[in-house]
Amino acid sequence: MKSLKNHLSLIYALIAMLISFESFLTFSTMVSDYENMLGGDYAIIVLSKEKLTIDNVQKAVPSAASIDLIDTADVVNEVKGALSENNLAFLKNNLPHFYRLKLSHYPSMEERDLVERQLMKINTVSRVETFAKSENKTYKLLLLSKTIILVFAVLMFVVTMLLIVRQMEVWRFEHSRRINIMAIFGAPFFLKSAVLFRLAFLDSLASSLITGGLFYYLSADSTLSGLLVEIGLPQVRFDPLFSTLTLFGLSLFVSLTSVFYVIFDSEEENE
Repeated sequence: MKSLKNHLSLIYALIAMLISFESFLTFSTMVSDYENMLGGDYAIIVLSKEKLTIDNVQKAVPSAASIDLIDTADVVNEVKGALSENNLAFLKNNLPHFYRLKLSHYPSMEERDLVERQLMKINTVSRVETFAKSENKTYKLLLLSKTIILVFAVLMFVVTMLLIVRQMEVWRFEHSRRINIMAIFGAPFFLKSAVLFRLAFLDSLASSLITGGLFYYLSADSTLSGLLVEIGLPQVRFDPLFSTLTLFGLSLFVSLTSVFYVIFDSEEENE
């Protein structure tokens, strides 16, 4: 019972760390997908005295993906009846070219300001509208949540490391007699500490499988998917095999690092 309790203590600590880590990765992927969704709809309006091409624009704005001419025929038709033929012809000849510029990604506020300054350096450009004040509130909330999750993940990693090291010290104490006997007979480091490495491996495997199963369930949950669709967010993307292997690698790395630290620390104390 005591051994099971010790195992659960390490597994709980590892699960808490892995959940915070995978939450950050999942949320980062969601933010990236949402940026791609916004990027498909977002466009910058550019007014130019002369025609622009994508090659000319990309020299000033490397992130420019496409530029399309906006038809101004509707504007001319609206005022057609109020102007004479001469004034109408003058309007058509002097009306600036309107373009819809799309970027390769959804820009941040800083990037919008930079793009506007870069476009205004083109001699023929007279005005640029980046719609900087219409920043998507949902996108801001996602970025804030991503930062909060990152801070939480870092704090959880630090706390988890302390708990894991403590648990390794408990295991070392429980198996100290066996380790000391093997050390007397000249057993190599990895052999005399094999019991700790085996326990670390098994608990790392268990914690990664549990965490991977939890996130797979959440990604496949229809209720959560429907809620995300309703508020206009992308679906949760989770690769069960790759993500579980990544979680296992992280938990095993943390566990083995803790084992090495505890073993070397105890040997220094015995010298």
